[in-house]
Amino acid sequence: MGARRIPPKTQKPVRRLPQWSAPGWLNRRLLGALVLFGGPGSLLGYGGWQLAQPDTLPIRAVQVKGEFRYLDKADLYAVLGGPASGGFFGVDVRAVKLAAESLPWVDRASVRRVWPDSLRVSVVEQVPLARWRQADGSMALVNMRGELFAAAGAEALAQLPLFHAPGGAAEVVAARYQRLSAPLATLGLTVRELGFNQRRAWRLQLNNGVLLLLGRGDDETLLDRFMGVWPLALAVRAEGIERVDLRYTNGFAVRWKAGMAPQMGGQAGKLG
Repeated sequence: MGARRIPPKTQKPVRRLPQWSAPGWLNRRLLGALVLFGGPGSLLGYGGWQLAQPDTLPIRAVQVKGEFRYLDKADLYAVLGGPASGGFFGVDVRAVKLAAESLPWVDRASVRRVWPDSLRVSVVEQVPLARWRQADGSMALVNMRGELFAAAGAEALAQLPLFHAPGGAAEVVAARYQRLSAPLATLGLTVRELGFNQRRAWRLQLNNGVLLLLGRGDDETLLDRFMGVWPLALAVRAEGIERVDLRYTNGFAVRWKAGMAPQMGGQAGKLG
């Protein structure tokens, strides 16, 4: 019996799928959509870039507003020239603000654009409260918040009181000065000098030259005691008083100028 012949396996033909291609009408719609949605974005981007250019609507005028007593407007315009140059939309208003506030006499500034080609810079000038002698001997100024600022012309403001304290503690002195000024003003007195030393011992000199020793701390009852006696016993003798020591618990001591002590005795008398 002969062997059965197995026919060889035949390879199935590979069926290729037809390639798909978009019809012409769809290609045209896709292209239209790209133009419709991509075009405005591109135009806006280009428009924004164009507006930011310095030669597009250039700034032609800078208006400065404020009440100035010490600030030289010419100095202000000089520092604004660089930052304020450029286009209306591209100018850096923050840089203009910082340039204005870089001047010592400028407390704060605000900047806004004024259509179509201007900037308006509103300035608040520093209000000097007192003078402050610095470690190098130069004179600075103290503003109403107790902040130091070095400005030209400080030496000429001799009518302002002089503050002093170690470590530049101007804020502490300014706060106490403002607490003391109002009650002293009711007696017709003002502060010529105020400060404390390393031991935090306070000294206050009045406008009539009388020196008050207030001691350490900020107990205002010491000054209240002095104010109660001043109009009754001391005001008429103010020219002869050198200093009043208020550091006593239940009174104070008066030191008289040489040769001007009253008959109550000697160079010093204790009241209280």
